[in-house]
Amino acid sequence: MQGALSGISKDSAPASLPVAEKREVSSKESAALLRTDFLLIGLLILLEALVFGPFVSKIGFYLDDWVMVSLLRGGPQDIAGAFANYFFNDPKVIIRPIEVLHFGLLYLIFGTKPLGYHLVNAFFEICVCVLLYMALKRFTGSRFLSFVSTAAFILYPIRDSTHYWILCSSVSLSLALYLGSLILSLKGLQENKPGLYIAAALPFAIGLFNYEVFMPFACVSALCVLLMSLRSANLSSSLRQAVYCFIPLFVSALALFGYQRFIVPHLGIGFLHHLVIDPGQILHVISAGVGTSNIFSALPFFREQISVLLLNPLTSWNVFSLALILTGTALTSFFLLITEASQVKLRTMAEIALVGVAAIITSLAIFGLNNQYEPTLMTLVNRIFTGASLGWSFIFSALVLACASLSFHRIKSKLALKSAAIALAGLMSFGAVFFTLVNWQLANPWVVSQRAQQDVIFLVKSLRGKVKPSDSLILTDFPRYVMWSPIFDGVWDFQSMVRIILNEPKMRAGVVSDRLVIGKDDIKDISVGYTCATYPIKDIKLLVPGRNQLMPVTTARQFVDFVEANSAKSLLSADTVGKWQRRVDELEGAAK
Repeated sequence: MQGALSGISKDSAPASLPVAEKREVSSKESAALLRTDFLLIGLLILLEALVFGPFVSKIGFYLDDWVMVSLLRGGPQDIAGAFANYFFNDPKVIIRPIEVLHFGLLYLIFGTKPLGYHLVNAFFEICVCVLLYMALKRFTGSRFLSFVSTAAFILYPIRDSTHYWILCSSVSLSLALYLGSLILSLKGLQENKPGLYIAAALPFAIGLFNYEVFMPFACVSALCVLLMSLRSANLSSSLRQAVYCFIPLFVSALALFGYQRFIVPHLGIGFLHHLVIDPGQILHVISAGVGTSNIFSALPFFREQISVLLLNPLTSWNVFSLALILTGTALTSFFLLITEASQVKLRTMAEIALVGVAAIITSLAIFGLNNQYEPTLMTLVNRIFTGASLGWSFIFSALVLACASLSFHRIKSKLALKSAAIALAGLMSFGAVFFTLVNWQLANPWVVSQRAQQDVIFLVKSLRGKVKPSDSLILTDFPRYVMWSPIFDGVWDFQSMVRIILNEPKMRAGVVSDRLVIGKDDIKDISVGYTCATYPIKDIKLLVPGRNQLMPVTTARQFVDFVEANSAKSLLSADTVGKWQRRVDELEGAAK
């Protein structure tokens, strides 16, 4: 049965194709094939390292990363106390309890140094590469489809936030856990062990309680089991296997729903999105996501990134890395094409493409349950494309192998066949270089943001002894973002950083932005109707990094006048200062 499930054709190849005759594999050959798998996995890890490794030591904390570190640093430092403090005091963590272990342990190990966090995220991404290759190899039996799909997933540059934002390491961890679950489900079918379907629910559930974004992939697992079973069984039997696979995963999803909706309210305050099952909104997000993330729509954005990157010369290490990627991708693709173009069934290629379509649709559909996630390539929200990136990589590998298979069958000359394989492998390797360049440029805003943060942090360190715990430190005339990468955006990151650097766990701090609302005695930071912070005017000190200036204010008028003269880099909306001036006029008029 396992041979029938593999997705590799046992039919003899045409005489013109240099494919070895099928026969029983000896233990020596089996060991050689296993070494091939290890080699391919090693190449994938090398690709991950060459593309993203150069930036690991150059990036830091962003937005809610600072909140996480500040909360853990300001609480008990023993394991139990730290975990309890983090669990009960972060509304986004209490609904995802595995994050307590995830980030709590990272803090206890690495403290306030971001490098360790990013190294762990890199490890999670490597785990994803290994598990994705293993899952696809089990599903398709094809090393080409497994290798190319995984390489394409690594390279396709539509989710840069998952590589550089520490809190997005939850995405990588949950995806790794899902892939482990998928492998168990496929193994349960192949070895006729239904108990493995239940075992698959454990990593799936852990992944959901860490970050629920891959919940819809329960459908993807069931689809994989259905398609694999249909290779050797009838529809009725195959549907039964798919249901057996799906039910434990569905129960895991129900457990998360029950925990978040019925248990969390008794534990503390949890931040839950308001879910609305609106078919129109779901279809809109799917349509917009597909329209934005497909390569034809994204290509102008990719070309723009490369043009910006090439404004400066590449380093010798960049050139060496590109040469390595070009050569490695070309050689690996060539040998896999020559070996497998005639062996893998077209049906298997269609199956992995269908799974890719399902991954795209289901991964986007979950974000259609509220209207806060509009698909885009250029913000932190592009993490929603992780599942879509997976799907597009499946479709790409299937199309490439299908084209190769259909073309090679028409070629009679071995020399012409090898030439065609070289040409196709060359195109794939140039594509790998193209996407590598895009990824390198997408990393640059995160690197520049970290450098800008360090300038502000150095200045804040110099304020020790110059500010009091009761002061409210407001950052002005300083950019909040580098492109889509945050520097300091508001109370959530700037205040957290100030509290850590000055060792003042109660000190208030914020950033000049359009969100600020002027009052008689205070200034509020209000975002989407929620008051994030309140700053008593008498305690405000404005910090201007460019001039190394700390300016105390005592009135709303003084605050607005100073900000008007010192906010060019804050990039306020055109009418913001005017609105503040009118508000101050009203307050002063009412006081007369």
